[in-house]
Amino acid sequence: MLSSDGLTRTQFLPLWRDAMWHAPLAERARLVLELGRLTVREEGRAAPLLIAVSEQRDPPLVVMPLAEVPRPAEARLRAAIQEKLARLGASEVYVLVTSFGGQRDGVPAYLLGAWGEAADGDAVAWFMPFRFGPEGLEEATPMVAPDARQTVLARELGGLLVPRH
Repeated sequence: MLSSDGLTRTQFLPLWRDAMWHAPLAERARLVLELGRLTVREEGRAAPLLIAVSEQRDPPLVVMPLAEVPRPAEARLRAAIQEKLARLGASEVYVLVTSFGGQRDGVPAYLLGAWGEAADGDAVAWFMPFRFGPEGLEEATPMVAPDARQTVLARELGGLLVPRH
């Protein structure tokens, strides 16, 4: 089980790409969350990121930074992403997001989330709360949602893969 703890981005990314290629859906989503953890540690935040898996491409992983999260209200953005995923022949898609979670003890708290969805309808969601407290970065234990389709990420990100014929 690959963890970003103690690794730099240069050390982590080759291991991450290899692990992503050989992992099932739920583990891939966890690995996307690990990439987010590393980004938060190095940059103080994790901007939206989309990872498409397309077995017929070489390399099979396409990583795309996003200017914003493709929520349903962002119809043009969602349509453009759906079209791009269809052109890539993506069979799975993963989206990394960071949401503001309010303040606790005067310290802003955030939720790092990784949503994964396969063309066959399977889905997974991983979450990890974090904040920058007086001692620096404080991370809670990452957790997988028992039913990914019942999460806010499902409502915001579900359906990015359109059926192919």
